[in-house]
Order: sequence, then C-alpha cells, then structure tokens
Amino acid sequence: MTDDLKAFFLIPKTASQRQYEALRAYVLEGVSAKEAAERFGFSEATLYVLAHHLRVGQLELFPPKPTGPKGRRVSPAVCAQMAQLRKQHLSVAEIVARLQAEPIDVSARTVERILKEAGFSKLPRRSAAQQGLSKNHTLLPETAQDLVLEQLEPFHQACQVAGLFVFMPYIIESGVIAVAERLPLPTSARIGKTQALLSFLALKLIGGERLCHIQQYDHDIGLGLFAGLNVLPKPTYAGTYSCLLSASLCQTLQRDLVARLRTWDPGAFAGATINLDFHSIPHFGEQSEMESVWCGARNKAMKGANTFFAQDAETNALLYANADVLRKDGAEEVLHFVEYWQHLKGVVNETLVFDSRLTSYRVLGQLDEADIKFITLRTRSARLKAQTAALNDDQWQKIKLPIPKRKHQTFLAYESEVTLTHCPKPLRQIIMKDHGRAEPTYVITNNRQLPLVQVLVIYARRWRVENKLAELVDFFSLNALSSPIMVRIHFDLLLSVLASFLYRRLAQDLPRFEHHLAPAIFRRFIDMPGKVRFDGHNFEVRIRKHAHTPILLGVKKLQQPIAVPWLEGRPLKLIFTP
Repeated sequence: MTDDLKAFFLIPKTASQRQYEALRAYVLEGVSAKEAAERFGFSEATLYVLAHHLRVGQLELFPPKPTGPKGRRVSPAVCAQMAQLRKQHLSVAEIVARLQAEPIDVSARTVERILKEAGFSKLPRRSAAQQGLSKNHTLLPETAQDLVLEQLEPFHQACQVAGLFVFMPYIIESGVIAVAERLPLPTSARIGKTQALLSFLALKLIGGERLCHIQQYDHDIGLGLFAGLNVLPKPTYAGTYSCLLSASLCQTLQRDLVARLRTWDPGAFAGATINLDFHSIPHFGEQSEMESVWCGARNKAMKGANTFFAQDAETNALLYANADVLRKDGAEEVLHFVEYWQHLKGVVNETLVFDSRLTSYRVLGQLDEADIKFITLRTRSARLKAQTAALNDDQWQKIKLPIPKRKHQTFLAYESEVTLTHCPKPLRQIIMKDHGRAEPTYVITNNRQLPLVQVLVIYARRWRVENKLAELVDFFSLNALSSPIMVRIHFDLLLSVLASFLYRRLAQDLPRFEHHLAPAIFRRFIDMPGKVRFDGHNFEVRIRKHAHTPILLGVKKLQQPIAVPWLEGRPLKLIFTP
C-alpha cells in the first residue's frame, strides 16, 4: 500500500530534501560520501561542505513556518478610503480622525504604512491655508482653475521649489506663450491652454518622474501661481490632457517652438554639424500595441517606442524629436528630419553625423544626390577586413587627434574612395586602426572639403548626443513611459526638449556653469524652497540664500521686476533672503 509513496523519498524534488536524504544516507546508513553524493546529484566535495555546515549549525533544512495572521487586518475598502482622503490632501492625523468618526479604529502608524505602499509620499509641512483653511476658515478650491486676480485676496504661502521662478523671464523672452496662444491646444472651462502648457512645463522643469505621481505638487499654491493657476492640476487631468492632442498638432507645436527659439537664441542653432541618433523607450505594460524594439538599457528586445533625436553638435541644443518611428520606417527618418530642417531654414548646410545603424546605403545615396553632407560609419564585413589586412604598412599615415581627454590620440589611418550599393557616386572612406579597438573602424563621408583629421574629430564628438539622451533619461524621465499611446509620448518628449533648452539658456547666464547639464543646474540653482507673497497688486517670491545665490544675483534679468503676461502683466520680483 505504500509503494506509491516510495518515489517521494527515493527521488526528492526540492533542494532541501535532496540535501537531507544525502546527509541521512551518509551519516546513518553508512553509505560512502561518494556514493551518497552521486545518488542525489551532488559532488563529493559538496557533500562534505553540507556535512560541515550541519555540524556547526549553519544548515537549516526545516525552517520554522511563520505563524499569525495571513493577511492585513485592514480591509481593502478602508485602504481605498484612506487613499481617497489623502487625495484631498489630508494629513495622517486628519485621516485617522475621519476614520475614527465612522467609527473605524486604526492607528496613525497603520495609515502611514498603507499610504506609503499605495505610492503616496509624505505631505510637506503646511500652513493653515495650505491645509485648506483661509483666514475666514473657508475651504480653498480643490480643483485647479485659472487665477482671477480681481477676486484674489492677499496671501503669503510656502512653495516647495521656489527656484522654479528663475525660469520665468526666460519663458517670457522665448515666445513660448505666443506660440501656444496661436495653436488650437486643448482648453477647458477652468484651465486655459497657456496655463495648461505652463503647468506641464513646470512639472518637467522640476524633474517630476511621472505625471501620475505629482500628488506632492498639486496642492502647492506657489507652483500653481507659476502656471497662472490656483494650484497645479491633479494627476487625472495631467494624464488625459495629452490624449486630446493629435500627432500633427504635436509636430506643428514642435516646429513653431523651434522656429521661435531659433529667433530668440540663434547662437544655439549655429553649429556646422548635427548629431542624429535613435533611442528606444521601453514600455512595461502587459498589454501594448507597440512593436518590439531593442532597448540598450535592458540589453534585450522588448515592447517600446522608437524615438529619433537631432542635436546641434556644438551647442548641444535639441533641434528635432519624433516619438513614432516604426522599425520599417527607421531608415527614412533622417529624410524626414532633412525635410523638417529645410522647412525651418530653407537650406541644410550642416553636416549630419550618425552611426551605421541609423539608416541604409540607399538613403545615403539620396542624401548625396541632394547634396546633404554626412559622416557615418560603414558596417564591417569579413571581405572588408580582409582587404584592410592586405594593405601595406607604407600606405597608412600616422594621425593624432587634438582631443585632450581622448585615451588613444595617435593611430594609423588610410583614406580611399569607395562605391557602396545603392550609392551612385563614390564616397570618401577613412579606415582607422591601432586606435584602442580590436578591429578597424570605417568612416565614410561625402564631405570632401573637410581635412581628414577634422572628419574624425567631428565624428568623435558624436558622444554628445548620447550624453544629452542620458540627461533626458536621468532628469527628465524619458524612460518613465506609462502609456502605449504615441501622442502622449510625443507630447512628453516635446516638453522634455523645451525644458532642456530652457536649462541650457539659463546655464549660459551662469558663469562657469555654461556647460553643466540640467541635473546639476537644478540641484544648485532651482531646487530651493521659498515663499510666495501677493499684496493685492504685486507678487514677490522670497528664496532663502545659499552657496550659489551670488551667481544668480549676477543675472540682471533676475534683479528686475518681471511683468508676467499670464498674470495680467502684474510685476513679480525675486528676492533672496538670509
């Protein structure tokens, strides 16, 4: 009757049981260590180690099972009620008081733990007005809406990121507001299109990870004032706004914004070379209509959005971005950028720089026929490497690149003319070897005016676009993709491009910080708490002084009252206090 149970002991299925049976056979049954180990799939040395661990008490084959309640004592309905109360910006003490009035007996520690698990962060220290009480103890509006200055009473409120107001004169000068007013952007009865765009831009400038995680800011009256609202919109509005946009409207908005930025800051678009690159944004949703793309950050293929970027190689300013690039259309995207840039400038006289995987030889031929200069790499092949190995030593010339931080500055180069498939005209090819890589590198270009060394220096600077992409990922949360809807991705990408440009423009006015990226500028100059004050006519933003305040005091436009168009031209003054 027990034959059917013998397999349980003779053929153990778990690692712990195999260890137990092997040790039992070795210790009690007198089986040799070698035979006992082989019987249960171990090596003899492993069995000796197991026996030693058992002897010194380091091997626990039968860990005690935990006892006690199997689940949380607080019901899911009560947890949902806590989350709803926190969305109304109630503190833990206020939530406990509301629940005990029902009556539901929970401790403050339990409420804190449940809210933390639900993704809510702690509320910052708030004044009575921030907790929802004005001077006459009436509730402040819970829904974001445009400020009506005639009805606005004087106030003095704390602001979590008061340094954000440093961007205000730059936003006004850039002409972003005029562009937004001309286009049919989404609007509502409570929030105008300018205020909506500014609220999203504010969240992007402070590096918010996701629009659905902005509860820590949507009660901040100071940040609301930055956008011309009483408070910033809630996550629901932020999540649905971009769905009201169309892909063509996003493209038009990008084109008009970049055209305006070129007029405002022409030096940012005056470079002679443009870096091009793709970036794959992974999507972690279970259901997604996105196609599978290679995600280098994850080192695997997965569902995601293939995005394309163009960057001025000299100034690092982003010129173009597109979030909806299918794999079958990827090779053609460089042609779409050329058409876009010709529409803005009338001519493409820059040299385009990109790697070998960005496009095809057929597209290279089209660029050459259109007299568009480019520098790229040629894909290595066994035949190409064999031809390179057959070159005589006297055919190579010694080259030194004038790049101080480059590890391998000196190497050998060989220049020739080659004709590629689908390219009607021959191209210029430069082969490099002994440059720190195991195999030769093949650079091809149709720019014959540039000296050989200059061609290689320009291509070596292509890493700048990778640094810019790293900035977009780390600070502007480019990879924090929470939706498979391409329009939403494109709108978020467009905001990242605009915010990145504003950070670059601010850095130009900060001596010795001209080349710092957004994370460093935010940490040193923007991430500062303060207070916002309204006296019935004028606005003041008081920011506490810190180590880098003297640099900001040297920016003239920040020392003068700022006439804010979306606040009816009322003056706003930045004051740095001890």
